[in-house]
Amino acid sequence: MEYSRIVLIGFRGTGKTSLAKRLADKLDWPLFSTDRMIAEAVGMPIGDYVSRNGWRNFRKAERKVIAALPVHAHSVVDCGGGVIENESNMLLLRQNSLIVWVEADIETIFRRLSRSGDRPLLNQPDLRRDIEENYRRREPLYEKYSDLRVDASTNDADTLCQMVIETKRN
Repeated sequence: MEYSRIVLIGFRGTGKTSLAKRLADKLDWPLFSTDRMIAEAVGMPIGDYVSRNGWRNFRKAERKVIAALPVHAHSVVDCGGGVIENESNMLLLRQNSLIVWVEADIETIFRRLSRSGDRPLLNQPDLRRDIEENYRRREPLYEKYSDLRVDASTNDADTLCQMVIETKRN
């Protein structure tokens, strides 16, 4: 089956955005970043929006953005880490799409997120506990919705890109 979209899911800090950019460049497809689109729609960075309005309202904004994505046009979609928590999001994203779970081990995620410092915590005051608790909670959902699982802890971006493109064509 030839997919018209590649949708990247996975926990924050796994490298979805970097892989999405590389895939879009190699395939010469447009890239849609749901987090960027949400920030544009609400008129502020996601961290600020979540602080002021809460995760529930963020998820509503996310749903609107996903519903507006083109279904049949070739594209790469880079999703926020929690997109899998809303089944209706995943039903919309599933259409004509190869769903790729970009994963990384918790230590790699912690190291990457410690450097960035610009992402809101989900529900724990400590970054490591926040990552561990939420990753473990979301892991079965990433597994449930993905067609392909790639490990960004042990593979470089070129290898990941090649794995996704080969799967897309088969």
